[in-house]
Amino acid sequence: MKIAWLIMIVVILCCLGIAVLTCPQYVLGSSQDAHHFAGAVGGDNAYNRGQEPEDWWGEIKRTHGHVGPWNVLGWRIGKAALRELDTKWGRHELDIICYVPLKTPYSCTADGLVIGSGNTIGRLDLRLAEVVSLEFIHVCVRRKDGTGPVLIFRPRLSHLRHIDAPKPQELEKLSRECSTLKESDLFEIQRVTTAKSQK
Repeated sequence: MKIAWLIMIVVILCCLGIAVLTCPQYVLGSSQDAHHFAGAVGGDNAYNRGQEPEDWWGEIKRTHGHVGPWNVLGWRIGKAALRELDTKWGRHELDIICYVPLKTPYSCTADGLVIGSGNTIGRLDLRLAEVVSLEFIHVCVRRKDGTGPVLIFRPRLSHLRHIDAPKPQELEKLSRECSTLKESDLFEIQRVTTAKSQK
């Protein structure tokens, strides 16, 4: 008898868990939209009053501790994403996912993306995802409203190998080089049209 009651309780808890995950608006008693913080919405509103740094180099140095080619690459990708998806710095209208091996110097790209786009990890519009090696590094960007293409920024493998594991005395030279190279020498941009963006 105890086993039957235990099995029934487990089944009920599993069903409740599935219901919460699949239909939160009915189980939790409000719409799914009500569970999102209003400040997460992009655009020109009271939650998006950040100012783009006038001295991006100094801002990277101040927030990251030094300027390196990986965070400059992130800054360049962030600026290109704003331009390509027709938005402004700090508007939080984009979702950015940075696919890198989760170790330095690769993860430094994320700090450059913050300075270049105004998106942040705390606002959940910049996220890190792990890849296993240099060859798979890329950054995906889409508009939060689903309009327009998804952009995939693929850094040139030759450039990544050139800046991989720089010595401290090479940081400034490699960073300056990265800041002045043509975009096409740094990365390619692939546009992917999704079903939602075609509507």
